[in-house]
Amino acid sequence: MTTPDLSDKYPHVDFLNLQFTNFGKKGFFSGKIETVICPDDNSKVKQILGEEGDGKILIVDGQGSTRVALMGDMIAESAEKNNWQAVIINGCVRDVEALSNFKIGIFALGSVPKKSEKKDQGEIGINIKFGGISIESGNWAYADESGILISKEQLDLD
Repeated sequence: MTTPDLSDKYPHVDFLNLQFTNFGKKGFFSGKIETVICPDDNSKVKQILGEEGDGKILIVDGQGSTRVALMGDMIAESAEKNNWQAVIINGCVRDVEALSNFKIGIFALGSVPKKSEKKDQGEIGINIKFGGISIESGNWAYADESGILISKEQLDLD
């Protein structure tokens, strides 16, 4: 299954109208969404990805910032170990060479070398809006190199 096929089958399903790069090893992925908003502080990203993910996808609203990275190799390793399907970041990552070894989806707008300060700022499970659509915890994401679809309900992949 691909996102273009899903988009054809479900034309009412919205997509994130931003250009993401896949820094992880995983191609197509799908799962239930958890959300976090964290302007230039990855404390909440580290916290939630340190917990059991049960195949979920974390969508991070970093408000499109390119000032700091919201995920690097250590947090990606934690996400993989804790069974997260993927992380989609409206912001940047770092440790790009290492990220390509993780068997999770890692989508971000770009990369920067600078780490974020840890000030415990942000919120988990909050409704977020970027890329032209609103996203809530409990929605579903479907993603591959062609783009990211966001659905209020689980889609049939057959």
